[in-house]
Amino acid sequence: MTAAWPAPDPNAAWPASDPSAARPANDGNSAARPAHDSSTPSPSTAAWPTADNRLERGYRTLLLAYPRRHRRRHGTEVVTTLLEMAEPGQRRPRVAEALHLIGSGLRLRFRLPAGRPFMAIAAVLTALTIGGFGAAAGSWLGAQTFADLPDEAGMARLTKQAGGDDTIHLLYSSSSWTADTAHSSSQADGTWDADQVRERFAADGWSVSGFTPITGMSGTVDDSGSPIEVPLHGKRFTAESGGLIVNVTGWNPAENSAVDLPSHVSFYAMPKQTTAFLPLVVVGTAAGLLTGWLVAAAVAYRMAAAPPGRRRTAAALWGATLTALALPAVALYGNVMRVFRDGSVEGGPPLTVHSAFTPGEYYPFGPQWLVLALTVAGLVVAVAATVTARPGEQPPQPGVVPG
Repeated sequence: MTAAWPAPDPNAAWPASDPSAARPANDGNSAARPAHDSSTPSPSTAAWPTADNRLERGYRTLLLAYPRRHRRRHGTEVVTTLLEMAEPGQRRPRVAEALHLIGSGLRLRFRLPAGRPFMAIAAVLTALTIGGFGAAAGSWLGAQTFADLPDEAGMARLTKQAGGDDTIHLLYSSSSWTADTAHSSSQADGTWDADQVRERFAADGWSVSGFTPITGMSGTVDDSGSPIEVPLHGKRFTAESGGLIVNVTGWNPAENSAVDLPSHVSFYAMPKQTTAFLPLVVVGTAAGLLTGWLVAAAVAYRMAAAPPGRRRTAAALWGATLTALALPAVALYGNVMRVFRDGSVEGGPPLTVHSAFTPGEYYPFGPQWLVLALTVAGLVVAVAATVTARPGEQPPQPGVVPG
């Protein structure tokens, strides 16, 4: 390999090492050289210490834990120092060195510019905002573990199994709070027999519940065209199989009713919440909070290095980003609260976090796509702020002395 000793930077981070280990000489003006007796001729660069290329690649890989701004300023110096301190024949970084470099790099990534309180406030708000989006990502991943809803053919088959005929009305629905569901309704093939339908599902491998008696009224008109109400009675039960829950409800008109009404059956299918869902929401939230702080720190240093004019513009754009993402973040955290407080709608589908992006009336104002539109707008403004905060001219980096 080619060794290089640029002028040491007094701010560069030194890796943990044995206190007795030799450090490169540093007079502040010249490149460090291996110590030698002044009475002997100066060694040529060919005699400088060398190391296995794999060791150098290992150190440079570990330096990826540091922010790019730090690697650009001090990367060559740190690698050179580590190579000088390496044992003869060493081919890989030692475990202690690796842990120290990774830990030091992460500390620098999480550190904010000193003496800038507004950047600290913006970092907290950014972390909280992206934490909500992390919860949505975890919720989406968790929802991938839910059972799939039956397709149209499957819903038609199950509705007939529930006692319906060929007059099937099918509807798939989505919500800003819950997982998707499927609904079907149909006239019953004759009088609806609850016991027979329940036994049919049980024989097909479904886990079935007991019956819940229900009553109701149906509005219609008699032969003379006058409106009348016909009493109804029926039963409801739940069946579960393969992570899918279905509610089956059947209605029969009361005997001796003034109008001959057909019996009806309704079918309501939804996924069951899996055990992986809530842990994934927690992990997603934590990952979002950490990512948000890292993003805020990186943008803060980028702004600090930008010229004053661009810095002010970038700060204003970042404020606009947080403003645009405020309502989506509130919606996401609202869904997080419902997920952990309620789990699912009573007798309905499981609550989710990412469903806040589904167009609907989440807020009592604005269009149905308000949350999604503000999210897209916030991301666009965030990119504009990051591009605007490009650093100014950087000082030249130390040259590499060939070996």
